[in-house]
Order: sequence, then C-alpha cells, then structure tokens
Amino acid sequence: MPARPLLNKVKADPTKWSKKSQRSVAASFTTEYTDIHYRCWHCQAEAIFSAADQKHAFEIKKASIVQRRLLCETCWRKSLHLAAELKEFGTKWDESKLSLKTDEIFLSKWLQLLAEQETYVPYRHDTARKSMLRKLLRIATPCNAADGPKEVF
Repeated sequence: MPARPLLNKVKADPTKWSKKSQRSVAASFTTEYTDIHYRCWHCQAEAIFSAADQKHAFEIKKASIVQRRLLCETCWRKSLHLAAELKEFGTKWDESKLSLKTDEIFLSKWLQLLAEQETYVPYRHDTARKSMLRKLLRIATPCNAADGPKEVF
C-alpha cells in the first residue's frame, strides 16, 4: 500500500471569510485548512490545493468557502488566457459586428477558442454563441459543389 502523503495544516480564521461564507455551516466548525489533493480536470495531472493557498483564497481574496479547484496551476493560467482572448473577441464583435459577421478567419478563430475553452471547464459552455458562429460561417462560406460541404467545428 503506498504511503499517504503528509498533509500540511494552517490555522483557519472564518471571521476573515466573505460575508456569505461566514453565514455558511462550515464557519461554525472550520478551525484549520489542510492540503487537498486532486486531479486536474483538463490534463489529469495530480495537483494540490495547499492549506496556505486555501487561507489566501478564503481569507484574503474572500473567495467562497465552497470553491474547489478543478485545474492545476498550468491549466488554470491557460484557461485565464483563453478567457481573456474570448473577452477580446466579444469586444471586437460588439464594436464591429457588421464587418466581422463575414470575416471567416475571425469567426473560425472565435469558434475554435470557444471549443478549446470547453476542455478546461465542465460547465458554462456558450452553446448559443457557438451556434451563431456556425451559422455565420455557413453563410460566409457557401458550399462549392466541386469542393463539397465545409466542416465547421
């Protein structure tokens, strides 16, 4: 049987949690944080939500006490980068929708980013936006009978 890793422990101070977390049941019995071992949802690597990281997240950043980590540090940073890129695409779309709705490169890249983001989060998939982009790509790239239909994600 493999040896169980030692868990680091850090004293918890629920009075420093967010107001909502302070009203939770956990506030009445949580006295310390311990390392939480988990597997990254994206890359399947072993990862640790350390006791010190929990203290920082819950007491300094005021994150919800029910927050749990799904991604390792590397994948988390990549997902933040993807979210920033998607925000830029949304801003560009809001500013120049008329010219961008026929821009195959823009629409394809945006759709690709949305599909990639889905591999990092098991929730909040933007199906409406993906459907809109697929429809716009079908309109922007009419089928050429000689080439056959084009595949759109």
